[in-house]
Amino acid sequence: MNMMDKSAPSVPIIQHPDIRRMLLTMKAYVEGMRSLLYYVGFCEDRIDVSDNEEEKVKYQGIIDLLIPVAKGYVSDKALEVCNLGIQVYGGYGYIKEYPMEQLMRDCRITPIYEGTNGIQAMDLLGRKLGMNKGMPIMDLMVEIQTTIADARAETKTAGFADKVEKALNKLGQVALHLGQTAMSPKVMAGFAHAYPFMEVAGDVILAWQLLGRATIAARKLENGAKKKDAVFYEGQLKSAEFFIHGILPTSLGKMDAILETNAAAIDIAEDAFGGK
Repeated sequence: MNMMDKSAPSVPIIQHPDIRRMLLTMKAYVEGMRSLLYYVGFCEDRIDVSDNEEEKVKYQGIIDLLIPVAKGYVSDKALEVCNLGIQVYGGYGYIKEYPMEQLMRDCRITPIYEGTNGIQAMDLLGRKLGMNKGMPIMDLMVEIQTTIADARAETKTAGFADKVEKALNKLGQVALHLGQTAMSPKVMAGFAHAYPFMEVAGDVILAWQLLGRATIAARKLENGAKKKDAVFYEGQLKSAEFFIHGILPTSLGKMDAILETNAAAIDIAEDAFGGK
């Protein structure tokens, strides 16, 4: 608050607004990505314990649909989290005496060694969207809508639910558009937007996971959580608030770009890429 006062005492870097922005970005992505991976494991468990064949097919379809996101989106965002960690440290983050340099290098291989994330994105668009006549994506959307309805019943998360629902509805529109484009003469332009589609799908899925966490946290706080736990639950609400209000709106803009399906990447002559 006294940044213009040269005589003001020094403060820990966590009190600087941009540091707080980076730390909360890291926190929201890590919590959301962990939840996504746990959810895939949960689906596996549901298959193992269920005696209902339809339920087994449903959860296997959701797993198959989410695998490209769990591999591609998560590994890319994990790299971004490490990059932000280096930035928080400043110059110290770039040297071996601190762990971020090692984490960044270790994480860099992950978007490559599962076949590269462009392949994951094409798998999502080319195979997973149309799998079983589109039932897996419909089943996933029902799961997300269930969480949205749950969140809407809580005062602290009702506003979050509206924004996630808006993004989900638009994602459905984008998925239909790209699916149709991939089966049309504009197939190459469609697949040029496969990676952006995986990215916005991941954003909506993370918003869903963070919304679910926030809803549970809101109920815990409403029921009088212990003081030592209340800070954690408040943190869950802030993670969801930050992601849904600060990151998800950017995803909506990316969806507009996908709907336009500009073909510049396909139309450009190979020699025009430069490099000579």
